[in-house]
Amino acid sequence: MLRALPLLGLSLLAPPAFAAPIPVFDEPKALLEAIYGQIESYEEAYTSGTFDPDDSFDDVDSFSTHLGTLLREADEKLFATGSEMGALDFSPFINGQDSGGQTYVIHDPKVKGSRAIGDVEILLSGDPLYTITFQMVDEGAERGWKIDEILLPNGESEGTWPLSEYLANPLAQ
Repeated sequence: MLRALPLLGLSLLAPPAFAAPIPVFDEPKALLEAIYGQIESYEEAYTSGTFDPDDSFDDVDSFSTHLGTLLREADEKLFATGSEMGALDFSPFINGQDSGGQTYVIHDPKVKGSRAIGDVEILLSGDPLYTITFQMVDEGAERGWKIDEILLPNGESEGTWPLSEYLANPLAQ
């Protein structure tokens, strides 16, 4: 089991070679449910030995045009320095690399027009670990709801930090 955990963490970081297309979501909660459902299925599939990355969509395809552009630009900056990993060496959906033992409570997002904000409570072995906040935007009929910002817990201290701030200047981290 312990040998499978690093592989599980890497699966959250590496996009599938021939990823399934991400569905178009008409509701912001459905987007979050699909992302976290997929993360839970990774762990189940690794445990049973049935993991097939081609059955999953690439998590970063859930990013808005704005956040996706920031990620591509951050990757370009890091690759130019010789980095092979890119900007995200962790999953912003779990704020880490290993989802082992985690469960998720997706709260109903508050929607105002084409914008929404929603929280996902991360539990470890049933106990609250932290909350991740998602700002979402409806990018129209072709793209549907997408993640426009992720506010991640700030380690042991209070508060959060925006993923976009890190992506805007990944070399400073």
